[in-house]
Amino acid sequence: MPYSLPRTGRLLMCREPVCGRFGIHRLMAMLSTGGLKVGWNGSEEITVVTFNKRRTLCKILHADEWGVDCTTRILSSGTFKVMLETGSLPEAMTRETLEALLNGQNKEALELARPPSRLAG
Repeated sequence: MPYSLPRTGRLLMCREPVCGRFGIHRLMAMLSTGGLKVGWNGSEEITVVTFNKRRTLCKILHADEWGVDCTTRILSSGTFKVMLETGSLPEAMTRETLEALLNGQNKEALELARPPSRLAG
Protein backbone atom coordinates (compact mmCIF):
# COMPACT_ATOMS: atom_id res chain seq x y z
CA MET A 1 0.00 0.00 0.00
CA PRO A 2 1.48 3.39 -0.97
CA TYR A 3 2.39 5.77 1.83
CA SER A 4 1.14 9.34 1.67
CA LEU A 5 2.94 12.06 3.64
CA PRO A 6 0.86 14.69 5.45
CA ARG A 7 0.10 17.63 3.15
CA THR A 8 0.59 20.36 5.75
CA GLY A 9 3.22 21.39 8.28
CA ARG A 10 7.01 21.21 8.16
CA LEU A 11 8.60 18.16 6.60
CA LEU A 12 12.17 17.34 7.64
CA MET A 13 14.47 14.44 6.89
CA CYS A 14 17.21 13.55 9.39
CA ARG A 15 20.39 12.58 7.61
CA GLU A 16 22.03 11.22 10.76
CA PRO A 17 20.98 7.64 11.56
CA VAL A 18 18.55 7.02 14.43
CA CYS A 19 18.27 3.64 16.15
CA GLY A 20 15.60 1.57 14.40
CA ARG A 21 14.47 0.14 17.74
CA PHE A 22 13.28 3.53 19.00
CA GLY A 23 9.52 3.84 19.19
CA ILE A 24 7.15 6.76 19.27
CA HIS A 25 7.94 7.73 22.88
CA ARG A 26 11.72 7.83 22.41
CA LEU A 27 11.47 9.64 19.05
CA MET A 28 9.12 12.26 20.57
CA ALA A 29 11.55 12.74 23.47
CA MET A 30 14.40 13.24 21.00
CA LEU A 31 12.30 15.68 18.97
CA SER A 32 11.22 17.65 22.05
CA THR A 33 14.72 17.93 23.53
CA GLY A 34 16.46 18.80 20.27
CA GLY A 35 18.11 15.40 19.85
CA LEU A 36 16.98 15.19 16.22
CA LYS A 37 18.39 18.69 15.53
CA VAL A 38 15.31 20.00 13.76
CA GLY A 39 14.42 23.03 15.90
CA TRP A 40 10.84 22.17 16.81
CA ASN A 41 8.91 24.55 19.08
CA GLY A 42 6.61 21.85 20.48
CA SER A 43 3.37 23.12 19.01
CA GLU A 44 3.74 23.44 15.24
CA GLU A 45 2.74 20.60 12.93
CA ILE A 46 5.80 18.64 11.88
CA THR A 47 6.73 15.45 10.07
CA VAL A 48 10.22 14.04 10.66
CA VAL A 49 11.65 11.21 8.56
CA THR A 50 14.47 9.17 10.13
CA PHE A 51 16.52 6.17 8.99
CA ASN A 52 18.43 3.52 10.90
CA LYS A 53 22.20 3.07 10.49
CA ARG A 54 21.90 0.25 7.93
CA ARG A 55 19.30 2.25 5.95
CA THR A 56 16.84 -0.65 6.07
CA LEU A 57 14.17 1.09 8.19
CA CYS A 58 12.51 4.45 7.81
CA LYS A 59 10.48 5.92 10.68
CA ILE A 60 8.10 8.77 9.95
CA LEU A 61 7.06 10.73 13.04
CA HIS A 62 4.16 13.16 12.62
CA ALA A 63 2.92 15.54 15.31
CA ASP A 64 -0.02 17.91 14.95
CA GLU A 65 -2.76 19.43 17.11
CA TRP A 66 -4.61 16.08 17.31
CA GLY A 67 -1.70 13.92 18.44
CA VAL A 68 1.35 12.00 17.31
CA ASP A 69 1.78 9.01 15.04
CA CYS A 70 4.79 6.97 13.99
CA THR A 71 4.95 4.91 10.81
CA THR A 72 7.68 2.39 10.05
CA ARG A 73 8.63 1.58 6.45
CA ILE A 74 10.99 -1.25 5.56
CA LEU A 75 13.39 -0.21 2.81
CA SER A 76 14.39 -3.03 0.53
CA SER A 77 16.81 -2.57 -2.34
CA GLY A 78 16.16 0.30 -4.65
CA THR A 79 17.14 3.79 -5.68
CA PHE A 80 16.28 5.41 -2.34
CA LYS A 81 18.51 3.04 -0.37
CA VAL A 82 21.39 3.55 -2.82
CA MET A 83 20.95 7.34 -2.75
CA LEU A 84 21.07 7.30 1.06
CA GLU A 85 24.16 5.08 1.20
CA THR A 86 26.10 7.09 -1.36
CA GLY A 87 25.08 10.50 -0.02
CA SER A 88 23.55 11.49 -3.35
CA LEU A 89 20.15 12.36 -1.91
CA PRO A 90 19.35 16.03 -2.61
CA GLU A 91 19.48 18.45 0.34
CA ALA A 92 15.99 19.69 -0.49
CA MET A 93 13.19 17.80 -2.15
CA THR A 94 9.45 18.09 -2.48
CA ARG A 95 6.89 15.99 -0.64
CA GLU A 96 6.04 14.33 -3.93
CA THR A 97 9.66 13.26 -4.51
CA LEU A 98 10.02 11.87 -1.00
CA GLU A 99 6.72 10.01 -1.31
CA ALA A 100 7.78 8.51 -4.63
CA LEU A 101 11.08 7.32 -3.13
CA LEU A 102 9.38 5.88 -0.04
CA ASN A 103 6.89 4.06 -2.25
CA GLY A 104 9.56 2.57 -4.52
CA GLN A 105 8.65 4.63 -7.56
CA ASN A 106 12.31 5.07 -8.39
CA LYS A 107 12.12 6.30 -11.98
CA GLU A 108 9.49 8.94 -11.19
CA ALA A 109 11.36 10.04 -8.06
CA LEU A 110 14.64 10.45 -9.92
CA GLU A 111 12.94 12.68 -12.47
CA LEU A 112 11.42 14.79 -9.67
CA ALA A 113 14.72 14.96 -7.74
CA ARG A 114 16.84 15.93 -10.74
CA PRO A 115 17.72 19.63 -10.69
CA PRO A 116 16.15 21.63 -13.52
CA SER A 117 18.35 21.84 -16.59
CA ARG A 118 19.54 25.22 -17.76
CA LEU A 119 18.55 26.36 -21.19
CA ALA A 120 21.39 27.24 -23.50
CA GLY A 121 21.09 30.84 -24.44
